[in-house]
Amino acid sequence: MYEKYKLPFWIQTRPETIKKEYFERLKEIGLLRVAFGIEHGNEEFREKYLERKLKNSRILDKIKIVTDMNIPISLNNIMGFPFETRELAFDTIELNRKIESDGVNAYTFVPFHGVPLRKLSEDNNFVEKGKIVRSLMNLTMLNQPQFSKEEIEGIRRCFVLYVKMPRNRWKDIKKAESLTPEGDQIWLSLKKECSDNYMNYGDYDEVDDIGTVNFE
Repeated sequence: MYEKYKLPFWIQTRPETIKKEYFERLKEIGLLRVAFGIEHGNEEFREKYLERKLKNSRILDKIKIVTDMNIPISLNNIMGFPFETRELAFDTIELNRKIESDGVNAYTFVPFHGVPLRKLSEDNNFVEKGKIVRSLMNLTMLNQPQFSKEEIEGIRRCFVLYVKMPRNRWKDIKKAESLTPEGDQIWLSLKKECSDNYMNYGDYDEVDDIGTVNFE
């Protein structure tokens, strides 16, 4: 029914849903791009806390079906889950580095009421019971001894840089994690360098696609 309108569209989904015949048909009727929910790059952590049992190798194989069809993709990730550590966060960065994407982002985990991880957060005194979520863009509401609010935000804002820039720039990127005037200046400079030199926007005309790259 939709194909008669000839309007390009994008979809959000998870790697588990990918079947080649589905995406062949979607491309036929105007699929412009896909946003995939990766969320976390450590298999054990992802299965234990997010109840997602797909192996990293399977995620890579599934997404390659789409990228081999020259369909542009972006990747959604989350930082600062309960019990996450800096090392676990970098597992997410490493998985994203293995995927050919032209858009990537990371948002801070938000403990919405009704989500199982909200109860886990409250039970472990990471968040005050009954406290209402106010904003998706503020520092994390969780207070965790192993992963501070500032450390989570520093990695989150540098997530795209770590994923898209070469490893020999990581020393400078780590300086940009610092939420200080000096760190802010380094971050702004690296953000421009990354956007100018390391982002692949493909051969399609979509100027606003920079919005899928969440430097902010």
